Amino acid sequence: MSAALRAERVMVAHVEILSALHRQCFDDGWSPDSMASLLNTPGTTGVIAVAEPTDQPVGFILMRIVAGEGEILSVGVVPDAQAQGIGTFLLGIMLEEAIEVVFLDVASDNEPAMKLYQHAGFEVVGRRPGYYKRPGGEPVDSLTMKYVLR
Repeated sequence: MSAALRAERVMVAHVEILSALHRQCFDDGWSPDSMASLLNTPGTTGVIAVAEPTDQPVGFILMRIVAGEGEILSVGVVPDAQAQGIGTFLLGIMLEEAIEVVFLDVASDNEPAMKLYQHAGFEVVGRRPGYYKRPGGEPVDSLTMKYVLR
């Protein structure tokens, strides 16, 4: 990782920042209202990665934890900061939460994310055909992945 990072636990006050980050990372970026609704759901937690010394938010991870199981809802690193270990940093923080198992869905064509999750110990346990809709393109399958705390 080339930049020093700090983690900030997400709060409802971060909805504008989270929405802006999500829009930079995904074609179908979530609105501030969607982020607020999500963060007001019991069990939802997350972290924003902030580059130091610039205090620039460069990534985020959102997860819901219920009855010892976690579901990663979204992970994103802004394009200019990708391939610098920020995704690994964020995923590591969430996997330290007191949970037994974590699930996530990832687009089958998202090779960088697949490498990140496989390196962390996630395994593919299912497929959802045509789950992700791409602007002007064919739908992409989602791979459901599972991580069991060892």
